[in-house]
Amino acid sequence: MGQAPRHLVPSRSAADYFGAQLRHWRQLRGLSQQQLGRLTLHSGSLIGKVEKAERTPPPDLARRCDDVLQTGGALQRLDPRASVDAQHDRNAVSVVLSEVGLAWSSDLADTVEVAGQLWRADVERRKVVIGAAWSAAAFAAPARDWLAAWTEPNPTRADGRRVGAAEVDVVWSMCGTFANLDHQLGGGHARTTLAHYLNTAVLPMLKGSYSQRIGTQLLAATARLCDIGGFMAFDCRRPGLAQRYYIQALRLARDSGDRSIGAHILADMSMQAQYMGDGREALALARAGQRTARDCGSSLSMARCCALEARAHALLGDGGSCGQAMTRAERALTAATDEEPSWVTFFTSEQLAAEFMYAAGELGRHADVQRFAPAVLASSAGMQRRLALATATLASSYLPGGGAGNHTADIDQACEVLRAAVPVAATLASPRTVNILHAVRAQLRAHRSRPAVEQLDSEMESVLGAAS
Repeated sequence: MGQAPRHLVPSRSAADYFGAQLRHWRQLRGLSQQQLGRLTLHSGSLIGKVEKAERTPPPDLARRCDDVLQTGGALQRLDPRASVDAQHDRNAVSVVLSEVGLAWSSDLADTVEVAGQLWRADVERRKVVIGAAWSAAAFAAPARDWLAAWTEPNPTRADGRRVGAAEVDVVWSMCGTFANLDHQLGGGHARTTLAHYLNTAVLPMLKGSYSQRIGTQLLAATARLCDIGGFMAFDCRRPGLAQRYYIQALRLARDSGDRSIGAHILADMSMQAQYMGDGREALALARAGQRTARDCGSSLSMARCCALEARAHALLGDGGSCGQAMTRAERALTAATDEEPSWVTFFTSEQLAAEFMYAAGELGRHADVQRFAPAVLASSAGMQRRLALATATLASSYLPGGGAGNHTADIDQACEVLRAAVPVAATLASPRTVNILHAVRAQLRAHRSRPAVEQLDSEMESVLGAAS
């Protein structure tokens, strides 16, 4: 009986990554090492050693493998022979890491490996990963693959230490803990702690031994935890890192078979796209979330995804479609039951009112913002981030501007309202919230000669620092 392929660690070096990619493409084309060796005029033994980074590939191997495997030149671009010294090798690893977490892996083993690479890179503070830029196209393929024809998952592993139900229960418990910390203190408070937990506690479980039932629950809990990591990174204004966490969270949810978690992740992805100003991508993700919510029967998830569709329409300037989506959100919220997933129970009528308020702000409907604001602010006790964000939206509604002008414009009132959000934001580790407050502050600079604006500017500089 043949031996199981040796586990690869692609992030260790450029040679390791080249070997892992060579194995990936070879298996994708259904070839054995011996077959590929014959087709490239090399031996199967050499192919095996290159895959395990035990041999440097000969000068012509990458080119021949690209031709046989039809990779479009991928292997030649990764050929570690281009690294002529240690600095070049580090640069090659940086190129490798720049793509970590963006792939939608073909099977569970690859998914665990890619997720592990992402978490390790985060823990190691790899700048090329944690400082990665937002990619407008990065979500399209994962969302498409998520919606593609499903097969019944069978997340069973027979290698490594045995993982039991008690350990999975702890992971679920940690999901609640980290989510509460995010809600109360902002994404920056415990983000690095969550990354360490994923890397040191959860990853060994994923590489352990478990039954289908335990594996399903473990993957679902990990997907939820990875989603929280994505939201924390998003709240910390780490857009590329957040994208990678979301993509791997969605992939883990797919292997768990839990569509309700998938709907929630797609909603979070839509929210990030909306924040980044990509209305079309936000719309597509919100609709993918609705389809998933319909499949799993979660009315609260449907309500949230409809509300996010409405915000995407508002960002695109389509008030009519925004109103229709909000109506569907209200209907879905009314249909919610006590059986909803725990992670979406925060989406109450008060949260929907906040979404109405944000959408009205995007559309320049200042009077509507001011009409929704009292109820939203009054219901935000204990939800400091929502309180600060809603206050910033209200302050913006008093600034001049809008399609037909703002009949409620009042610069002094805008300053007074925004000032109330400053001490709230100061209690949060939420760079996203601070950035939104600074954006309103920037709008007020046109009126910097007014005493109220001058006083607010000085106070924000003192409490929140300079705008980034």
